[in-house]
Amino acid sequence: MAERFLADEGDTEALGEELARLTPPGGTWLLRGELGAGKTTWTRGFLRGLGGDPDAVASPTYAVLHRYELPVGSLFHLDLYRPGPEGAWTLGLEETLGPEDRLVVEWAGTSGPWPSAWVADLTLAADGEGRRAEWTLPDQSDRR
Repeated sequence: MAERFLADEGDTEALGEELARLTPPGGTWLLRGELGAGKTTWTRGFLRGLGGDPDAVASPTYAVLHRYELPVGSLFHLDLYRPGPEGAWTLGLEETLGPEDRLVVEWAGTSGPWPSAWVADLTLAADGEGRRAEWTLPDQSDRR
């Protein structure tokens, strides 16, 4: 597991951008954290890191799913706060996601119709005036 202190939204977006570069096509990020922890802010940076428009990112809480176009494939941004952690199974994701797409899931459970075996975890939590990010990449241990 890796971790980092994030002093502000800029640091949170920068981490998203950095981790996007490590995410292969078909990769999935499962995001955890309380309301306001920075999950959508991180996703803005993640989209930028994949070559998408970070200004397009909006919280998917009420829409449940947003799709952002990338130079190759799409980023699907899913929020399971309202439908619950098993709600991904009711959306037909396994039929919607292509091999070049990536998926970010807020309020994720531990299983779902993820597009590949490459599934990473990120937890964001308040830490003083900033946030603490802890993440695990698949098939890698303690990468910083």
